[in-house]
Amino acid sequence: MKNFQENIVPAERQNEKPVWISENTGLRILFVGNSITRHGKKPEIGWDRECGMAASSADNDYVHLVLKKIMKYDKHPAWCIAQVADFERTFFEHDASYGYSLAAEFKPDIVIMFFGANVSRDYDTMENPPKTFFEAFEDMRNLLSNNGKAKVYISEGFYIRPVLDAEKKAVAEKYGDTFISMDDIRTREDSHGQFNHPGDLGMELIADRFFEAIEAEVKRLTEK
Repeated sequence: MKNFQENIVPAERQNEKPVWISENTGLRILFVGNSITRHGKKPEIGWDRECGMAASSADNDYVHLVLKKIMKYDKHPAWCIAQVADFERTFFEHDASYGYSLAAEFKPDIVIMFFGANVSRDYDTMENPPKTFFEAFEDMRNLLSNNGKAKVYISEGFYIRPVLDAEKKAVAEKYGDTFISMDDIRTREDSHGQFNHPGDLGMELIADRFFEAIEAEVKRLTEK
């Protein structure tokens, strides 16, 4: 039986750069994620698109689906993607500012944090790590939260990692952020596509879950 909870995509060299920023001038949305948020073309593994893996096109990944929903309230939302796969791999060695200053300078109104899959599974049983994922995640959250002005939404990952999810939830509770469950989505076989990443259905379900969480804040901000 196929293990749909196994992340089989190499964490290294997923993109040519870690941050992308649109030229739009509306509501400012920052997506902080890994290959599910954006993965550049990598023909050696059979991936020929530049979008969230494993959507069939950029229009069908969760980032673009969330932005499309936001357009009900703001026709030209500004967006930024911070792709943190390298940070996941190396958070023991690098602090959150390493490579992500442009994302911090974006000064978002809303931050969606959806990552963790590329943290080594050795961490889950490690005693006295040199740095905890809680600390690393907290540092990233604080770097990107626009000096505390942004509304932050912290999500469980697409793969079941109880230790990481618990530490992310603890960060959310510390700062009063919204914590989002993905358990009913990530355990569905039909939500998985190429490389065990979310296919179009999985991306749609993820986008729906995120927009359900942020819609009230989007409405509040756009009615000012």
